[in-house]
Amino acid sequence: MKAVPKVNTDGLYIEDALVDDTFSGVVPFYADPPEPDPMESAPEQPEDEPEQEIAGYIVGVPVVPGLYLPKFELVAWEAREEDKPVNPLDYWSEGLTPEEIEEMHKPAEPSELDRIGADLAAMKEGVADIASELDQVARKADDRLEDVGTIGSEQVKQDLATLDLKKQSTVIGGELVKKDIAILDLYQQNKALGQMLAALELKILAGGDGNVQ
Repeated sequence: MKAVPKVNTDGLYIEDALVDDTFSGVVPFYADPPEPDPMESAPEQPEDEPEQEIAGYIVGVPVVPGLYLPKFELVAWEAREEDKPVNPLDYWSEGLTPEEIEEMHKPAEPSELDRIGADLAAMKEGVADIASELDQVARKADDRLEDVGTIGSEQVKQDLATLDLKKQSTVIGGELVKKDIAILDLYQQNKALGQMLAALELKILAGGDGNVQ
């Protein structure tokens, strides 16, 4: 068995049919007669069988590859020379017009489901972009917090250093006051000694004058 093309009465390809391996040429096939309606009474049988209607042809000539809708040229087949070798290119042609072929190659309009899928994909991409931006903002905020923490730590160190200097200044000031008091005390002692020496000198001078008299 082998598969050969079936065509309609215009020669346009319909489907494949299984035939014997020895099959060749072109033979017609016929439409099935309409089934009688069981509700109607059976018509009287005519003396002569009605002629069957040709529905198409079974073609033993291989289809030429690359055709969108193969069309078998029945007229060319009828006009062929019997003894001439059969060349499929002489009998098969394209059954579609260039416009119909171009229409076939146009991209199909997206369905509602496709549009919804595309919208969802765009939304997911947008959400991913927003999430990425939020992550960048969070990282920048962490960096700024770290900077603030570093600055705050440095400020605390400076404040502690300033407080320590103040304490040192207070201690130094206390020592200076103590020294000033000691110097004042020494000054007063020197002053008292000076007064005592002056009194002794006066006494000595007074004693000397008495001796002279």
